[in-house]
Amino acid sequence: MSSDPFTPLNLFAFPLFSSLIGEADKHKDALVTEILDLQGRYPGAKRSNRNAWHSADEFLASKNPHIGWVLNNATTFAKRSLARYYQDWATQEIRLGHYWANVLGRDGWNTPHHHFPTHWSGCYYVSVGQVGTSAEDMSGMIEFLNPTPWQAAWNRSGNFAIAPKDGLMLLFPASLLHFVYPHNSDDLRISMAYNFTVYPKGG
Repeated sequence: MSSDPFTPLNLFAFPLFSSLIGEADKHKDALVTEILDLQGRYPGAKRSNRNAWHSADEFLASKNPHIGWVLNNATTFAKRSLARYYQDWATQEIRLGHYWANVLGRDGWNTPHHHFPTHWSGCYYVSVGQVGTSAEDMSGMIEFLNPTPWQAAWNRSGNFAIAPKDGLMLLFPASLLHFVYPHNSDDLRISMAYNFTVYPKGG
């Protein structure tokens, strides 16, 4: 605590990690082919997706090495990003949980949702086509909802939106509400998403 009673603590920051993954182009076409093949053969699941396809257990059963490449990169990215919070993983370990694919065509979107009770969530953008890049055009952008919106009265930040790019990987707290704006393009917006949980080592 500060010795100055008039120096406030800034509470409840939420980390968001992002990185463009190297060699994404080498895996893009094969990932698109595999995901669209599964979409063509399976009805998928109904989650937060609207006018969009969300894979079900068939995606977990796929042994496609390009899917494995994404998951390996996602796990490595999570371990490196979060090491500061878990004492360099001395006594805890992070484990990949459920993962799935998303395909949004024109007018596809995702309603506000979170991934709690898992601890961390992420996504990888395989191929996004034409998406919005500004406040005037937010087509296909992902937006994270500020859980304390009243902070705007104190000139604190509000919601935070990101324009996806091919090869972009995100990692964020699973409890953080987020949604995807309607995709106003005939280009398909294809992504993967996944959850992580942290456990005591050996637990």
